Amino acid sequence: MTLETERLILRPWEEKDAEECYKYAKDPRVGPIAGWPVHTSAENSRQVIRDVLMVTETYAIVLKETGLPIGSIGLHHNDLAEKEDEAELGYWLGVPYWGQGLVPEAAREILRHAFEDLKLARVWCGYYDGNDKSKRVQEKLGFRYQWTTEDAPVPQMGETRKGHVSLLTREDWSGMIVPYTPSLDDLWFRQAMMADPETMSYNHAWGGTIPFPEEKWEAWYEYWIVNHGNRRWYRYLKNPAGHFVGEIAYHYDDDRGIVAADVIVHASYRGLGYGGRGLELLCGAAKKNGVAFLYDDMAIDNPAIALFRKHGFVEEYRTDAIIMLRKELQDMRRGGE
Repeated sequence: MTLETERLILRPWEEKDAEECYKYAKDPRVGPIAGWPVHTSAENSRQVIRDVLMVTETYAIVLKETGLPIGSIGLHHNDLAEKEDEAELGYWLGVPYWGQGLVPEAAREILRHAFEDLKLARVWCGYYDGNDKSKRVQEKLGFRYQWTTEDAPVPQMGETRKGHVSLLTREDWSGMIVPYTPSLDDLWFRQAMMADPETMSYNHAWGGTIPFPEEKWEAWYEYWIVNHGNRRWYRYLKNPAGHFVGEIAYHYDDDRGIVAADVIVHASYRGLGYGGRGLELLCGAAKKNGVAFLYDDMAIDNPAIALFRKHGFVEEYRTDAIIMLRKELQDMRRGGE
């Protein structure tokens, strides 16, 4: 498998990478602080590639600009991550590329892959005392400190050290979803979402998929984003790796005299907590903008009903086909906040 970020390609290691691997792994500032010895030759690096790096879920960090590997990153199963739905994140980077944000960039994509593709529940990460660069990377990624071990074994170095362990859960990851105002060029994602039958299956009572041809983008953008008149609010949901995963919106419905909510998560990103996070963000934005009540009418068999109820929506009424849900955002007895 190959993964991609703005500046990097993450791909499996190959034996032909030995010379580039040795170029960086021979530096005593790279391996020993991470718990492995410096490489002594290109042949030594080739052997490490064969024995250690050419395994599932370990990737060479390749700079797009040069097409050459400059470090390594991967997900491993070990004593920290013994369960099938867990892994430990490990990484190293050549010294000339330190301080450029490349490890966080690579790690966010690996974590996206871990939680969204592999459906992992927890990713562990550790660093040895004194490795402040690794500590800062983990903090930047949202890992939370768990414990310190005074005599953690370092088998490849034949010693023990003080080791610090941190953890990132799927819930932590979904909590880092942020709202994003799309540009006109970003509307390809909305078009793809509206056209996807699985994503739009919740909309079967109203016809399923919705055409959103490119010739309508400009008028839609003008109405929803540019001249919203404080009657409409629209955002994409973007994960920490920068991928669009859904949309949230509300608008004033003149015919019914209500403010109607909209939360859609692309089918490929469901089951990860993104819908709940999106609903929290939507309610927060509506409340901040002075909306007193949010409503949503759903097909009676829509599984998202449970999600809305969990986040404080109550039943207003129902028919044989739909259920209308409502959430009070402002305390009307006190005139709001």
